[in-house]
Amino acid sequence: MKKKHQTSLYTGEFRSEFEADTTALLGRRLSRFLKLWGWIAVALFLLRWGSSILMRNNILPFDLPLLGTPSSWTPTQWMVSLAADASVLMLYGSVWAVVRNVRIPRSRLLTISIMLIIAEGAVRVLAAGVVADSWPVWKVMLTHAVAAGFLPWSPLQALRPMLAVALMHATVQIIASETRLGAPEWLALVMTPLAAVPGTAISWLKHTRRLDQYKITMLSRRYGEFRRELLDARKIHEAIFPKAITSGPVRFWYEYEPMRAIGGDFVFAQCCPSHEGRRLNVVLVDVTGHGISAALTVNRLHGELERVYAENPDAEPGEVLSLLNRYIHLTLSKHSVFATALCF
Repeated sequence: MKKKHQTSLYTGEFRSEFEADTTALLGRRLSRFLKLWGWIAVALFLLRWGSSILMRNNILPFDLPLLGTPSSWTPTQWMVSLAADASVLMLYGSVWAVVRNVRIPRSRLLTISIMLIIAEGAVRVLAAGVVADSWPVWKVMLTHAVAAGFLPWSPLQALRPMLAVALMHATVQIIASETRLGAPEWLALVMTPLAAVPGTAISWLKHTRRLDQYKITMLSRRYGEFRRELLDARKIHEAIFPKAITSGPVRFWYEYEPMRAIGGDFVFAQCCPSHEGRRLNVVLVDVTGHGISAALTVNRLHGELERVYAENPDAEPGEVLSLLNRYIHLTLSKHSVFATALCF
């Protein structure tokens, strides 16, 4: 249970940071997408209606349903389709102006980006119900694919708007149909959600790649932070080690090189006054395990040794070991932490 809890904490921390980074990235990308797609939409608008004029005047000998309006359309159908295209242009232009000039909370930018696709789909679907256009969802597919390539959507986020548009299209087609829909019409409605495939696939590829890169970046950052913290911990850990005694009747020095940055090997040395003059007390300790956990245990044993010798400078080695044994038994053994020690 403990290991699972630690894993969930790490996963939650990563998810929180990744979502914050995604929100910040969306804030930068949304305005650029609206500006870019605005110019693309203007070019498509001019191309669409230029080709429509050519088809209506029989200059272009065949119809291009995805590009222009069929030559067989009535003036009413032609005007409705034109109004739909103009409405889409105004929609993206107005949203771009708002995003650029108004400070919008970043948490709402995702909703705005998804609702843009749904709003364009609603305009296309309603216009299609009037002009009997069977291509409204496929016209939104291009916008959706470009948005998926530009915005940091997850696959699920990319799928939602197109499914909503497909559902609206099916509802309008069923309501507007004066006769019972045949097998071809039902097949077309069933195939309509496939318009979400290109954008969703693009989002999946981009999201997976960005997720992997963010994991590597986060692990590198965490490793750097861990190394810095470990160096600081080593400085603090080694500060409790005694200084060498280079003068007097008894000399004392040592060398310390742990297996890792810090470890569970420790030497305690203290020169104390006694009834015989001065006495050097030395305790060698080896805590079970390695690394940070062993070093933390060493810090606790160091404090206990200082307390023992402060209360009784004449404590004999056997008494010191007995007190250390009792301390470890009462405080550390319940965590399966033990130590071997030599006192003289």
